[in-house]
Amino acid sequence: MSAWRKALLDWIVPAALGGAATLGFAPYNLYPLTLLAVLGLIALWRGHGPGRCAWRGFVFASVHFATGVYWIYVAMHGHAGVPAVLAVLSVGGLSAYLALYPALAGALAGLMRRLPLTLWAMLAVPAAWTIGEWLRGWVFTGFDWLALGYIGTEIPVNGLAPIIGVHGLSFLIMAAAGTVYMLYVGRLPARLVALVLILVTPVLLWCLPPAVHWTHPAGPAMKATVIQGNTPQSEKWDPATLAPTMAAYERMTETSDADLVVWPEVAIPAFAQRVATPLRRISRQAAARDQLVLAGLLRLDPDGQRYYNSLLALGAGRGEYHKRHLVPFGEYVPGPEWLGSLLSGMGAPVGGLAVGERVQPLFYKGDIALGASICFEDVFSRNILTQMPRANILVNVTNDAWFAGSNGPPQHLQIARMRAAEMGRPMVRAANTGISANIGFTGRVFARTDEDVRTRLTGRVVPREGMTPFVRYGETPVVAGSGTIVLLGLLGAAVGGLRRRGQNRVADRRRALAGRV
Repeated sequence: MSAWRKALLDWIVPAALGGAATLGFAPYNLYPLTLLAVLGLIALWRGHGPGRCAWRGFVFASVHFATGVYWIYVAMHGHAGVPAVLAVLSVGGLSAYLALYPALAGALAGLMRRLPLTLWAMLAVPAAWTIGEWLRGWVFTGFDWLALGYIGTEIPVNGLAPIIGVHGLSFLIMAAAGTVYMLYVGRLPARLVALVLILVTPVLLWCLPPAVHWTHPAGPAMKATVIQGNTPQSEKWDPATLAPTMAAYERMTETSDADLVVWPEVAIPAFAQRVATPLRRISRQAAARDQLVLAGLLRLDPDGQRYYNSLLALGAGRGEYHKRHLVPFGEYVPGPEWLGSLLSGMGAPVGGLAVGERVQPLFYKGDIALGASICFEDVFSRNILTQMPRANILVNVTNDAWFAGSNGPPQHLQIARMRAAEMGRPMVRAANTGISANIGFTGRVFARTDEDVRTRLTGRVVPREGMTPFVRYGETPVVAGSGTIVLLGLLGAAVGGLRRRGQNRVADRRRALAGRV
């Protein structure tokens, strides 16, 4: 292979495909480009060993993640004041780390390269990709952003989300790309199989999943209002903004006749104890209207030693929820104390938030249970599953002002839509500067706000009960199935390799004997 061809196939093409893959996610939603990108990656992997496949997967994913999560640079440099060099290095380092998992998938695909094309393209590669993606969501607390299945929110395959979840959709999307690859390079039997699948699958996806509603209404519709205060991140923690921010939320709440009012994450930039007087007034007035208000605030422990990112119930409800899945190196620093001091000295913003309990009581409005998540928590299905099937409505509060002007807020909304579809529950989503939304139980957005506007979003929300297959079984079937396929594929490849070596030795002996004769 010439140096130019090697550079083209090992660097340029994987990098271009990785950048194209990002365009299938929000806000671009050009999902055919993502399908073509992973199809190209499969083609780059076919017939090559684990080392080359791992490298091409790494280059592909490094560019994919760098272009997909560049909002981290916006948050660090644009809003947190981190030096540009450190912000660039952080995005680059994170992208390189995240790329290790597609590299692992590539290595596994290379090890299984001698499997029959049909098995390799339709089962082995999708399973390897799914295992890598699942691991990415768990190791070091996980970073499950840009899972391939999220592009399913824009295509009919999303009807399978309540059954197999986002990682199951990732498997199917990779399998679809592998099927198209078979159609072009496979032998006649493989091409016929691919052609039948390509013709039949869209019909099945169109006819079957939308007709299956795994959950049903749990009561009459509630009127829900989201208050989007639109406090710019650059002004939020200025002490001069506290009083007008508190007054704005109080005014917009007391003029609402909704059954449920939701404020964004840390809507009021203060500890709840500091604004106890207006909170008591809001709670008293909301109770008189039989209204439940969920207010995002910081909550200080009575001993004054720990503080939480919290959601507090006011009015016709009681209770509080503390964020339990914190953002590493943002809300807390994993590891020794000196690491936090070092990062702080370098200009990086590091928090000292305490972690809430893994399982916490739900909020209630009458008999209707509401399951809460704060910001980053809804990226992980497992966080929401702890509240199921008790929760009838999901509530997510966030402050995506950190990522304003980037692809971060639309991507986060796309993730919220997937959680609603997986659980078969509607979601009320409140974001400080947007995008707030009223999301149906199938992941459909009924109404949403624009970014960078102060507004209220009011709509009807029908609580639901029952269990989707995903709620009942979680990720276990998809992960166990993918793991089994990979193990069998590796075993089959190893046995095939031993058989070929044996055949080669026999052939060598025969040639040696023939030479003596």
